[in-house]
Amino acid sequence: MPIRTEAHLERSFGRAATKHYAWQTEHPYVARRERELVHSAFMPLGSRVLDVGCGEGATLRHLGEPEGATGIDLFEEKIAFAQITLPRCRFVVGSVYELPFEDRAFDHIVVRDLVHHLDEPERFVAECARVLVPGGRIDVLEPSRGNPLVVAHALALPVERGELRSTMHFLTRLLVPRFRVVSQSRYQAMPIHRIVFHPDFGRPRLAEHGGVRALVAACERLATRWLPRVLWAYLHVRAVSNAA
Repeated sequence: MPIRTEAHLERSFGRAATKHYAWQTEHPYVARRERELVHSAFMPLGSRVLDVGCGEGATLRHLGEPEGATGIDLFEEKIAFAQITLPRCRFVVGSVYELPFEDRAFDHIVVRDLVHHLDEPERFVAECARVLVPGGRIDVLEPSRGNPLVVAHALALPVERGELRSTMHFLTRLLVPRFRVVSQSRYQAMPIHRIVFHPDFGRPRLAEHGGVRALVAACERLATRWLPRVLWAYLHVRAVSNAA
């Protein structure tokens, strides 16, 4: 698997993806499914929350813009956008390998769609453990390589190739040296809405047609009933810090 340098990530993610943010947070179908997903994975929130790899802040927006929560991302333009859009939260530019916070500064870390981009995920996990209080919680949400849509996404976009290593075993093995895993879950059997209504690959305005929304929802419900959970699109691991 090719090494993804920070320069490579900057070419793909360095600019604020305002269109994608609006799609995630305002689209009549997608925003609801996104909100359901992050609530299932990250609630209930702690009192001092850190969103690592926060991007433009969509996750914190779906979590209700919790007052005093902090988001960190590598790219300044994303952070500037997030700070304007979510003024009740605090946003910081920084590397996940050297989190610019004191030891034990947070009691809850949320991580979405980040780990598969990291060349040194063990180093990232060690930093998360450092900034969490003893017994603090980390929730990691990642795409699963067992899902056909995720595999297609990874093969189509070189910057997403890390999704091909994304398994429940990989995530739990990554966390275990520093954390005690307390739960593992899988979400969204076949999220075809991410293709049908995608602003680049699909047609977002199709959601304006009630029949199209109903058809997409019916297909996703059918997949939930019949697709084995091992093939569902999102992996979630919840763990607590081992630090004494």
